[in-house]
Amino acid sequence: MATQKLVPSMVVDLLLQNGIPELKLFSPSQYVLPAFANSSIGLSVMFQENQLRWMNNSKDIHDWIEKYIKKHVDEGVDIRYLYVGNEPFSRKYKKRTFDDVVYYLGEARKSLDRHNLSHIKTTTAHFTDILTNVTKPSEGDFREDIKELMINLLKFLKETNSPLVINIFPIYLVASKEMPVDFAFFDEHSNYTIKDGPHIYNNIFTLMYDTLVSALTKAGYPDTGIIVGQIGWPTDGYQNANPKNAERYHRGLLRYLKRNEGTPLRPNRTIDVYITALSDENRMITQWGEYQRHWGIYRHDGSPKYKIDFSMKDRDSEPTTAKGTVKMPNRWCRYNDNIFNGSKEKVMEHVNYTCSKSDCTLLSPGATCDNLNFTWNASFAFNMYFQMNSQKTNYCDFNGYGYITTNDPSTPTCRFPIEILSVEVIDNGAMQVASSGEISKEHTNPSILPIGLALSALVCIILLLCLLMWF
Repeated sequence: MATQKLVPSMVVDLLLQNGIPELKLFSPSQYVLPAFANSSIGLSVMFQENQLRWMNNSKDIHDWIEKYIKKHVDEGVDIRYLYVGNEPFSRKYKKRTFDDVVYYLGEARKSLDRHNLSHIKTTTAHFTDILTNVTKPSEGDFREDIKELMINLLKFLKETNSPLVINIFPIYLVASKEMPVDFAFFDEHSNYTIKDGPHIYNNIFTLMYDTLVSALTKAGYPDTGIIVGQIGWPTDGYQNANPKNAERYHRGLLRYLKRNEGTPLRPNRTIDVYITALSDENRMITQWGEYQRHWGIYRHDGSPKYKIDFSMKDRDSEPTTAKGTVKMPNRWCRYNDNIFNGSKEKVMEHVNYTCSKSDCTLLSPGATCDNLNFTWNASFAFNMYFQMNSQKTNYCDFNGYGYITTNDPSTPTCRFPIEILSVEVIDNGAMQVASSGEISKEHTNPSILPIGLALSALVCIILLLCLLMWF
């Protein structure tokens, strides 16, 4: 969900360079999947909830799977998981739960089998709010209002030998549970621990993982496989969200995963996780925090933000940079304070408008640009609007308050970004060529096409570190 996208072939190259074996796509775009043919990269794709609600019968589902799954598998794309919906029982950001998810999982499963795609697993991912808010893992249980739905889902997963997928966001969890931020990390710098019978928990990950294990046991499915569908650390937009902490978090996470020590309730186990996300997403909904737009390991232009070693060898180096991206000219939009000095009220009207139409999350409290003075604050807002609309000159007017400059207005602590060349595409697989950055707020996947290759919906792209591939 971003205005700036990498070309699919660039992404494939980037993943191969970094030894990343699997990728999760939130939309099976017809213009993205072909780039992964014969690449050796395993994919997880999603049958989105808003699409499912339009399906009238089993034939609609069957036809969708033939078009978006079987066609690409036949052409050499290695699809391993089909996610049906996303976080169906969450109440954090949805107006209603997706109670029919088990029915759709079953229909998808039958269709895959009829297409001789029995190797593709069917599942769905869950937010941690499926669990009751407890203080100890042994107290873990599913929310009472969804318990019956969860049991039906677990029955399906067992019958189809599919894993339960849980999304864990450490920075959100420690804040919501009012725990010290160091409890999120794996380096044990925090003195904060939770004792639960004979077990001691010194980080939020093992605490939440075992809370889920307890809930599964109480539901009668103690051996259900678990995959962590999303985990990571944002680099901006919130207190403690910065590249230094992101590097610290991922280094600790990868060291922990490589040891295969499991958790107190599931010791000596390999745990597979998808790291979220490949790149920042400046159109992500920020209802639960401005940092939602800054999960990326990479910036929009394909340059890495911090050191992370996907080979699991703990090397002190940044991942490779995406090759082939083309930035737009070195032009920025600034607030013209020399001419309109003192007209702050009118300027703020423009600032508020531009921020509602672009991305000003870096100006939020705790973010890297929250210390700018009025002039630079307005300039940042103007420039984001200008960049996210492909540097069109009429997007830097603001009734004369804005002007275009070739001098980089970035400060030592606040980077004023430049857009990369883009051609809009994709809304659930439908290509549209456009020149502006305007897209819908939900479930849209615009893409880039600087060299004639249709770009994709790399919506919330996520990297899977499958440890078994290194052993």
